[in-house]
Amino acid sequence: MFPRLLYFLFVLTITPTMAAAQTLDREAQREVVTHLETALRENYVFPDRIPTITAELDRRVQSEPIEGEQFAASLAQGLVKASDDLHFSVAFDPAEVVADRQAKADGEETTQVQRDSERAANFGFRDVRRLDGGLAYIRFDFFADPQYAQETAAGAMRFAEGAKGLIIDLRYNNGGVLELAQFLMSYLYPAGKEQKFFDYYYNDDGVRVERSQWSLAAVPGQRSADIPVVVLTGSTSFSAAEWMAFSLQKLGRATVIGEQTSGGAHPVTRVPIDDRFMLQVPFGQIRDPVDGQDFEGVGVTPDLVVPASDALLAAQKFLLQRQAGAGDADAAWALAPIEFAIAGGAVSATNLDDAAGPYEGRTLVRTATGLIYRWRERFVLALDPIGKDLFAVQGTDDYRFRLVRDNGAVTGLERVFRSGDTALYRRLD
Repeated sequence: MFPRLLYFLFVLTITPTMAAAQTLDREAQREVVTHLETALRENYVFPDRIPTITAELDRRVQSEPIEGEQFAASLAQGLVKASDDLHFSVAFDPAEVVADRQAKADGEETTQVQRDSERAANFGFRDVRRLDGGLAYIRFDFFADPQYAQETAAGAMRFAEGAKGLIIDLRYNNGGVLELAQFLMSYLYPAGKEQKFFDYYYNDDGVRVERSQWSLAAVPGQRSADIPVVVLTGSTSFSAAEWMAFSLQKLGRATVIGEQTSGGAHPVTRVPIDDRFMLQVPFGQIRDPVDGQDFEGVGVTPDLVVPASDALLAAQKFLLQRQAGAGDADAAWALAPIEFAIAGGAVSATNLDDAAGPYEGRTLVRTATGLIYRWRERFVLALDPIGKDLFAVQGTDDYRFRLVRDNGAVTGLERVFRSGDTALYRRLD
């Protein structure tokens, strides 16, 4: 069975007491490096680079004693420096080594501690919601093992059913298990259509194994095969997150918006070096299904390059403009506040002061933070500026208010309904 494609840059911690008790002298350091070099020869995907890497590791051996955690950090730095591959990592944690070996003996790819941690983090899913204009938004920050995360992932995709567009936020996603990407991407293709997502190979006991990942024949719930998809990326998007963005982009299924990604394309596995140290090592390569390319050391280039902090608004504008251009009135209605926010979303205190006052049957009241709308002396709703003299009403999207001016002075308050109808309330002071 193909090992799970784990992409986490894991950091395992130890207590100061343990570190002090696990100080390594020069001979012990040399022994660790020897075991590490053996692990590289057995697992590393690029054997021709090993001499350069081992030379760097040899330079990391110190004459003075060093604590295990510090030595692990030094070795990890040496691996990355010599290989220019950010996937390399070394951790010092005897308990984790024992737990990992027990998990493998039990037929598991992760330890119970790792699974509990993923479950506590809702398997990486941070935000799932509907946005104005019929858009669905899903953010998750790592790819958990689908054996345990499938129900949560399926729930997120069910939430997107019936949406007019889907935004998948991978700006802060550091990777994980590529099979979860396969599961999620399968929702974006119709049933009965076999779509290749990735080609890959890896080393298994010295034997080169070549395989591919395809769309799944069945997924829980309905598929969203016909809606436009945007994937958001940032400089911290890494590995499996990059592969999901890259493949959907290559296949023409998604538009990528955001920043250039990290450039970590290689699948990795974790192997114990000895009874105390764990190595994370690239052991294969993945290729896209169109050109047979990857993005190692380069990253994924977005179709629309914007700062990651602005990517969500840019994605909403992109999708809503597309829908509005096709005659979707809801998209045109939702577009105004997005364009206002992109433009800076600033309203001067003077404009807010000008708006405050009595109108027919209602009043706008100035507060320290903005305006509130009051009517019948008991009902109160806050207003949010979404354009020049245009305000959304918190709690409803059925109507908005626009200030009416005459020679710069506010003379009325116009209620603008989603349908396009209007009602005018004259100013009374």
